[in-house]
Amino acid sequence: MAPERDPAMRVTRELAAAGIVVAAGHCDPTLAELRSAIDAGLSMFTHLGNGCPMQLHRHDNIIQRVLSLTDPYKLWISFIADGAHVDYPALGNYLRLAGFDRAVVVSDAISAAGLGPGPYTLGSQSIVVGEDLVPRAPDGSHFVGSACPLPRMARRLSEELNLSAEVVRKLVHDNPCKILGLQGN
Repeated sequence: MAPERDPAMRVTRELAAAGIVVAAGHCDPTLAELRSAIDAGLSMFTHLGNGCPMQLHRHDNIIQRVLSLTDPYKLWISFIADGAHVDYPALGNYLRLAGFDRAVVVSDAISAAGLGPGPYTLGSQSIVVGEDLVPRAPDGSHFVGSACPLPRMARRLSEELNLSAEVVRKLVHDNPCKILGLQGN
């Protein structure tokens, strides 16, 4: 959800009170709005670095705001780790700042995941998976999910960022289980 679209944080409070993990994403709240949302029950920011404007203020932008709230507010952050939504050098920096104990890697996989380059249909929408295995709108204007399955992301995290198998497992399995209350699984 977008905290800036819930100014009194009524929806955030209701969802959190119902036991729902409330996540913000694809939005641009101010630092004050983020803090208010967290105080109301927001516990996660999803797809950090995705859904952002192509041109960001160099200091005051949604990525910096979210990263500044991981430690004092215990905000969880998820990333699409396919190398396209966030390139690996930036992802490595974000993960170190967020901390491996509060970060999650998600696939954002669509039905074309793992099928290779070519044209596909997602619902009623035509998409094209390029040679780089990134699904885009036919005009190339934006991504449409990811075609990178989670096991491939896990391998790439190890290869590109030199993360240990233990850290990768934490990012793709253990931490998502914690968020969902499935700690022993």
